[in-house]
Amino acid sequence: MKQKRLRLTALALALLTVFSAFSLLSCAKKDPAETKEPSVSGDGTQDPDVCPVQKQDYDEYDFHVLEGGFGLVVFRNDFAYDDSAASTVLDDAVFRRNSAVEEYLNIRISTDQKICKETTGSNEGYGTLIKEKKAGDTNYDAAVLPAYDQTKLAYQDALTDMNKVGTLDFSNKWWDQQAVGKLTIKDMLFFVTGDFSIDVFNSTIVVIFNKKIAQEKGINDLYQLVNDGKWTLAKWKEYTAMVSDDLDGDNLYTDKDLYGAAVWDDVVYAAVHSAGERCCDLDENGDLILTLGTERAISAYMDYVEFALKDQSVIRYQQTFGANGKPSFNAGSDLEYKLFQNDQALFLFTWLGVADKFRDMNTDYGILPVFKYTEDQKEYYNTVAPYNARFLAMPYHQEDENRTGAILETIGFYSAQMITPAFYEKTLYGATVRDEESRPMLEMIREHRVFDLGYFYQPASINKKLILLFRANQTNWASQYAALESAAKRQLDNINAAFDKIRGDA
Repeated sequence: MKQKRLRLTALALALLTVFSAFSLLSCAKKDPAETKEPSVSGDGTQDPDVCPVQKQDYDEYDFHVLEGGFGLVVFRNDFAYDDSAASTVLDDAVFRRNSAVEEYLNIRISTDQKICKETTGSNEGYGTLIKEKKAGDTNYDAAVLPAYDQTKLAYQDALTDMNKVGTLDFSNKWWDQQAVGKLTIKDMLFFVTGDFSIDVFNSTIVVIFNKKIAQEKGINDLYQLVNDGKWTLAKWKEYTAMVSDDLDGDNLYTDKDLYGAAVWDDVVYAAVHSAGERCCDLDENGDLILTLGTERAISAYMDYVEFALKDQSVIRYQQTFGANGKPSFNAGSDLEYKLFQNDQALFLFTWLGVADKFRDMNTDYGILPVFKYTEDQKEYYNTVAPYNARFLAMPYHQEDENRTGAILETIGFYSAQMITPAFYEKTLYGATVRDEESRPMLEMIREHRVFDLGYFYQPASINKKLILLFRANQTNWASQYAALESAAKRQLDNINAAFDKIRGDA
């Protein structure tokens, strides 16, 4: 029997009567009791504007969530919130969402928050749920963990196939339909995202541009290029090469100089996606297959890397420069903030969540999707960075999986009403975005995100070799791929076999 912790709710109940400095779309908190209860329209169909889960009394059940993320990333908890004076509009929205769900179902939502430390299955996330399964424990109803944890848990049969939970309906609008489609393997869905979380959207790789530098260089067509489908790798290289200056005159290009682009190492992933290619995909049988070795994938990677490593207009910002001007790798250098805020870079490649840190920047900026590889492509493909991404799952053992599903469905419904609007209206449109023209860019980015199973499942760590090669200032990806291909395919075969066994095919 699960040992549950009931948390005190006096503070939450008191806060429900207090006006907040922030709100969803107005100045006051909305009383959760004002939210409409489920209803059915005259023709018997479900009203999409009301919760599809019937109101329940779960007798103050403690719905316990395990949340984890990497310490180098400023991830945002999906269920925990800050109720101090430093709280934000999103803390307010999470509080209101939690309160509404708690009242509607008579439950209490509690969380354990952990910093994960390994990218091959952390002890804090993966290790915790493996122990839960082996012991038969049901201490957690749900878990929001890094993709690297969830994938390993999935094929080791430590998660619930949520497609079999009768009270979950992944066709509902609050579940991310791109994620549902791309993360479903052999008709099984072990982890997902949706409106309950801003974390995956924040984890999407974007291009931020400095309007002051763009104007000085006569670059005034960036939004139009995107809208016309002409924002390509070639155009990015052309504009980037226009901006380069040894500002301190020491004949070295360091963090003291001017650049056309400051790039994140993980952009090599986006370079592959920019061509519509993937590390892994699913074949007609639902099996994971390796696709990183296609001619187009290699070409896109090489075209980006050759320029990013060899042109003096580009700087890798995951570095620290010594007194002699020589760089050394530093994943947490924060150099991107300095360069961009000091008007030392025209383009900054980063994940969307970083943009919020520029709210006090004097110079205006805009947000663009990552370029297309070639102009003839129909879409821009926007990478969900694997290191940053976290997903929701249900641990293998459940006291009552239908109750958990009903709670998650209710959380999704209220999140669509409260979390997503707060994210757009207050955070993105109010702090991150400086102009109206960036708004449709964000919609485009959100609509065409890429959930790449290969970057999450990491067969033979082939995805990481992309980055390591880039960091080593090497470009010979074709030979590296050839050396890793067999091992990666063998690992995928093992993963596919594990999923067949879970499904009952083996």
